[in-house]
Amino acid sequence: MCFTVNYIMGTGFLTLPWAFNSAGIVLSLITLGCVCLISDVSKDYILETMSRADALFRARSRSEGRNLASLSIHSAVDLVKLETGKIKSYGSTAASSDETAGLLTPPSGASSPHLVRSRKFEVVELCSMFLGDKGSSTYIFTLGLYMYGTLWAYTSVFANACSYALPLSKMFGVGVDDYLVYVAVFASVVVPLTCMELKEQVAVQVFLSLCRFLMVIVMVGSVSYAMHATTAQFDDQTSCHGSSLVNFSGLYKMLPIAVYANIFHHSIPGLSSPVADKSKLSMIFGSTFAFGMIAYGLIGGVVAWYFGDSIDQSANLNWVGYHAGTGAQTPEGNWTHKSWLTAAIAYFVVVFPATDVVSAFPLNGITLGNSLMGMWFGPDIRDYENDVNIVRYFRLMAAVPSIIGACFVRDLGFITAYTGITGFAIAFTFPALLNVNSKRACNRAGIDSATAYTKSFVSSDLFSYVVAIFGGILIVFVFGSLIYEETMKMSTK
Repeated sequence: MCFTVNYIMGTGFLTLPWAFNSAGIVLSLITLGCVCLISDVSKDYILETMSRADALFRARSRSEGRNLASLSIHSAVDLVKLETGKIKSYGSTAASSDETAGLLTPPSGASSPHLVRSRKFEVVELCSMFLGDKGSSTYIFTLGLYMYGTLWAYTSVFANACSYALPLSKMFGVGVDDYLVYVAVFASVVVPLTCMELKEQVAVQVFLSLCRFLMVIVMVGSVSYAMHATTAQFDDQTSCHGSSLVNFSGLYKMLPIAVYANIFHHSIPGLSSPVADKSKLSMIFGSTFAFGMIAYGLIGGVVAWYFGDSIDQSANLNWVGYHAGTGAQTPEGNWTHKSWLTAAIAYFVVVFPATDVVSAFPLNGITLGNSLMGMWFGPDIRDYENDVNIVRYFRLMAAVPSIIGACFVRDLGFITAYTGITGFAIAFTFPALLNVNSKRACNRAGIDSATAYTKSFVSSDLFSYVVAIFGGILIVFVFGSLIYEETMKMSTK
């Protein structure tokens, strides 16, 4: 759960107060709740698909009398093609559809329903198995846009936060662009980390997830106190600015950010791997969504209501002016001689997200690098995934372009708005289609399609199609709204 929280609470939650203010508090809470619920359903679709893929692999190993570990993704792809009538043999041995069904029937006493097991299936591999080459190519293109945008946003958060908290140009009187300096510092840390493995980062990830819980408490607590204080706590603000309750014109801003703050579906295979009791995966991931709903609702609603239109797109930057009624304001507008506790709170809220994305960047960079490898090598990926130099090359391909892009576009709201669009497909459309097609593949092979993560109606084909179409509608709606907004801005100029 700590790893999963680290995935979803990278930078997305920092833009939630701005999004809440744009769409209205009540409408944003409803939107956030819907996104969390549907995301919880679609994460089970990924778990179901992984379980069925494992069942197909095991059936293939029994039919060929081979060790499961020796089977490549070729076997699974060929198996699915065999089931759909696209090929007619296991290697050189012909087989009729009736013979195939018999070969794939689980032996007496086999465990059912199916579970996610030790063999890890990346989502791009699942797409190859159940959606074909076109589906796999479309997925990796969509994931690339989303992940590059995510890594881009992480870089922007780090550089912006450090520029505010530690402005080198003011501290040392040098004429440098603080933002670009901190981009370089960030790159020098996260690029090497991205080339490392997850197992080498466990202790750090758990510690930082605890720091996230503390940050939620500090942000909500300090703003809640400011609402009832008789003196200014943030700059010269003495009362709540307030926010609208419902504003449909800002819904297109809220939707992608809500998805962006809840998506980890592309990383479910990696997150599932170290869990000992995989029957509890659905509960573990579901608990993450529950925590996210509470934490996001508190941060978004409370902070947006207090700051109103003065909320920064990256909300933690509003704590630059936090003084809690202590200290004195200089002619330049800065606060000095604050109490040590106040200064500590301000620096923690402003700087921690910058420090935190140092851990989040490698997690996502590794996922993207592995997916790029899967796209490039296809079914042969098992032959190259232990080659350190090749792995590092693809992870550098994942990390470096985003850092370069962040040097030119620094607006976090702009970045998350557009990357969140592709998140609709990753979180909703692809998982739903994988659920439907993997179920059909198992049925054709004579294998029970029920899994430990199947949940009656929401796992049905009908509901899966509803989720898939829902993702498609959101893509069209939000993208169209963003284009319309940009067009109106250009026309006014």
